[in-house]
Amino acid sequence: MLVSKKPVLLSVVIGMILMTISYFFQPLMPFKSIAHRGASALAPENTLASFEKAIEMGFDYIELDVRLSKDKQLVVIHDANVLRTTDGEGLIEELTVKDLKKLDAGSWFSPAYAGEKIPLLTEVLKQASGKIGMIIEMKSPENQPGMTEILADLLNSYKSESQIKVQSFHINEMKKFHKLAPQIPAGLLLSKHLDLFHLASYRDFASFLSVHHLLLSKSFINQAELFGYEIYSWTISKQYQFADMQRLGVHGIISDDEKRIPDSIMYVLITPFLKGQDLIRTLLA
Repeated sequence: MLVSKKPVLLSVVIGMILMTISYFFQPLMPFKSIAHRGASALAPENTLASFEKAIEMGFDYIELDVRLSKDKQLVVIHDANVLRTTDGEGLIEELTVKDLKKLDAGSWFSPAYAGEKIPLLTEVLKQASGKIGMIIEMKSPENQPGMTEILADLLNSYKSESQIKVQSFHINEMKKFHKLAPQIPAGLLLSKHLDLFHLASYRDFASFLSVHHLLLSKSFINQAELFGYEIYSWTISKQYQFADMQRLGVHGIISDDEKRIPDSIMYVLITPFLKGQDLIRTLLA
């Protein structure tokens, strides 16, 4: 006996429609706004200008990167080499602070920021104190002997009126940091899935997890919350992704820009198309 395929197809279509409606009617949860390398969509990343812009825009936190200079100073820059974001060249670990301060870290972004300098972490601490929270990422601390100890010593001695947190991809260095500065919230950056065993074991030293947004799900966040973690998503660059993260219930969103597009009916209708485009780009990359 032949069975018509139409009822099956109709059921699939109805199911997809109901899932879509259910998704878009999930509540948009509040979140802490975290400016990725400062307000890096509007000013050169990891500069005092980008951090000041984030303060003006009302972000809750700035996120920034630190590396060690040749003379063992904590400087705020993402890359190991100055080539991309300055008018110079060379590795951070081979340049002194005096060398680094000669470089222009703003012109690559816009002539309006010509002369902007690579800041020291101490300069950012002074700028941000009492104005905005800070999430400091240690870049490759396992390859820069002494970084973890230097950062812990600095933060232990620094009296800031702002909330300061420290994170890294490197588990052992974050364990070390927590022992050296237990009063500073420590977190892990994640680019792969965690199971319950790891969620439980990392809780000994980490209070928050910064997770790539494509890895996040409602079930993962629920599991992480059982262990007392806060979950931050990185890095959001599209406006529709804010709503995605809010519906999942993340506690913080790391983004280059602020959330600006209202949740209108037109935006709801075009969001599936935008998400589909991003999915195709991801699969083809």
